[in-house]
Amino acid sequence: MPLLFQLQFSINIFFWLLACIALGIGYAFLLYGIPSRTEGPLRKMLFGLRVALVAFLAFLLFAPEIKLAKTILEKPLIILVQDNSASIGVSEPRNFNSEKYVSDFKALNDKLSQDYEVKTFSFGDDIKAGLNFNYDRKLTDISALLQMVNDQYAVRNIGAVIIATDGIYNHGGNPLYESQNLKAPLYTIALGDTIPKRDLLIANVNYNNIVYLDNQFQIEITVEAYQSSGASTVLTVSDKDGRIFNKPLTINSGEYRITVPVTVLASKKGTQKYTINVAPISSELSKVNNTQTIFIDVVDGKQKILIVANSPNPDLSALKQSIETNKNYEVKIDLIDDFKNEDLNQAGLLILHQLPSATNKAENLLKAAAGKPIWFIIGAQSNTSYFSSIQNGLNIVAAGANAQEALATVKNDFYAFTLTENTRNRLQSFAPLTTMFGNYAVKGPASVLLAQKIGRIETDKPLLLFADEPERKIGVLAGEGLWKWRLEDFQENGNHETVDELLVKTVQYLSSRNDKRKFRVYPARTTFDENEHVVLNAELYNDSYELVNTPDVQVVLKGSNKKNYTFQFSRTNNAYTLDAGLLPSGEYSFTANTLLGKEKLTATGQFVINQQQSELQQTTANHQLLYSMAKQNGGKMVYPAEISSLPDLIHTNEKIKTVSYEDRRYEDMINLKLIFFILLALVSVEWFSRKRNGEV
Repeated sequence: MPLLFQLQFSINIFFWLLACIALGIGYAFLLYGIPSRTEGPLRKMLFGLRVALVAFLAFLLFAPEIKLAKTILEKPLIILVQDNSASIGVSEPRNFNSEKYVSDFKALNDKLSQDYEVKTFSFGDDIKAGLNFNYDRKLTDISALLQMVNDQYAVRNIGAVIIATDGIYNHGGNPLYESQNLKAPLYTIALGDTIPKRDLLIANVNYNNIVYLDNQFQIEITVEAYQSSGASTVLTVSDKDGRIFNKPLTINSGEYRITVPVTVLASKKGTQKYTINVAPISSELSKVNNTQTIFIDVVDGKQKILIVANSPNPDLSALKQSIETNKNYEVKIDLIDDFKNEDLNQAGLLILHQLPSATNKAENLLKAAAGKPIWFIIGAQSNTSYFSSIQNGLNIVAAGANAQEALATVKNDFYAFTLTENTRNRLQSFAPLTTMFGNYAVKGPASVLLAQKIGRIETDKPLLLFADEPERKIGVLAGEGLWKWRLEDFQENGNHETVDELLVKTVQYLSSRNDKRKFRVYPARTTFDENEHVVLNAELYNDSYELVNTPDVQVVLKGSNKKNYTFQFSRTNNAYTLDAGLLPSGEYSFTANTLLGKEKLTATGQFVINQQQSELQQTTANHQLLYSMAKQNGGKMVYPAEISSLPDLIHTNEKIKTVSYEDRRYEDMINLKLIFFILLALVSVEWFSRKRNGEV
């Protein structure tokens, strides 16, 4: 390891070296200049040792640095991956020996580890370190695996990526495109069977998650069959009261596919369960995929939202489009001059855009809307003086007709509802809204979600706040230009999810009735997929209706499989959350308990976990995809019987080789162990020599 000195001095280095040597000579002269018993060559040696020691120590006081350069050799990294999804275990080709395959795969790992660094992974709907051959994952996402390799090992010397899979993917994008980003040869081990097996299955069910009470809705069911020509079956749809539809089917080809529309009447409110089944046929591959269960929320009609505006504005269309992404809402837009009372009577929420205005105080409208929740949106046409006098949330004293641009800052102490972390971050990066220049003052106990950021200065001026009045909720957005946010959201992210989430949750909060329960527990969603973590949230209020989270909160989940699962909630800032992890599919009810002082509080609810059957809906291996991926990346596709050839293929690939690079760093000379031992040697030799001659 070559060493290079780099010394930092403000004046000539030679002057300081001479000064250090002179200091050493002077010190040695004081010690050995006086006649003693030690004379001749030994005295000269001791004199020299003392000069060297003192000069060296003095030199170190100037903190010289040493440059260390080290050449590092990095072996090629081989990434070895096993597909652990259910389709691998369901469809095995004839004469395939699974035990031998596992043994050969582990032997491949051992063989490669002799010459290369090897990292092993298993994947399905997630990616885990190590090899696993359980074949129990519910989805296959090959693209996510390739992206992980690109992200985590971008700066490593990747020699090759080896993936053992059947080429079936049912989540994520096309892996052929993602594999283009790999900077290493890709080898594939082709598992599964490309010959379709005799099987009958429900391939797809298309339906709306939310329908309206007493309305008819349609369920589109796609049935597929392979190698089953001449067989007969019956398609049935049932609810909890029994069968509501049946249709005999005759399979007339080797690859059979039919889509059957089923019309159902939504006669009961709440979450309704529907079981879809095709009767099994003889000798089919799997009977599990003959049945599929869906859950549909039946709600009591759409809630009407009325927007009344002072004048046409692009914000109106943005509001309508975002709010109606939630199928529970129907938005109507009126200009103040065209307003009709019957529109207001049917509305669950009134949105006033730049009303009251300088030209129209909308007094009759405000009188008719007494007790109805209102969302005020302030703009250049607003009469801020009159607005400040008719509600208890925000007081604005405008400085003339001047306007200013205000960015949004999300407040961390807002708890009325939650926004995803992604939405919170994006809102703060959007273009500014146009606000009134002036003084802003919150009136009473209001909750501020967004504050104004003027230039680089974060202010306490509210941009979006909510307040409770005796008989209603109100919201105030103190700026216009929502249409720009929605446009920017699409330009940056390809969707409107950020703005839609903000506006829909604002409408949900304002239009919902006040919940006076002290203890509330609710699932993050009413329906989860089998491969998703079940998350529940809880809120606890004291007698002053303030959020607290001092007491422990326990919950018992009871599944349709009759099993009970007991958990304790974790605390957040001032509420509770629970990640119950992965649970079996089925219907669940829950009962949560806590103790507030001496008062025992209970909350109940329910949710559903859908069974994930994607791995059983497509079981024919796609070896063409594996061949294309390998060829595109300078590798090769092999079959399980050819696994032992992979080490030779990798060894003869000229692209896979050890690389070297130089690691350079600067170190203070005084920190080197070698310097310590040199100084110790100088002191020791001098001391023992003097001791031997009786001078110590």
